[in-house]
Amino acid sequence: MSKKQVKEVQTAYAAPAATADEDIPVAEMTARELKMLIQSALKETLEEMLEDPDAGLELRPEFEMQLRQAVSYVAAGGRLLSMNELVSQLEDASGV
Repeated sequence: MSKKQVKEVQTAYAAPAATADEDIPVAEMTARELKMLIQSALKETLEEMLEDPDAGLELRPEFEMQLRQAVSYVAAGGRLLSMNELVSQLEDASGV
């Protein structure tokens, strides 16, 4: 964990500043320092895992138009089908 990350965690949990710039072996950490270290590592890992893989990508113009039409349809009082309703209609139409 970088010194910046340690400082962020300490700020968030009002930890003592004395440990911010030190490399402390885990065996010498207090329970609070260890908890902050684990929370920070977990938060960092979750943020990496939950990143939006499509961030920065653009929508195809056709899809953007369809999306805008769907939003306008709902805004005008239209109703979209739930997944269950759609499956039921497709099953009824196919005679399954």
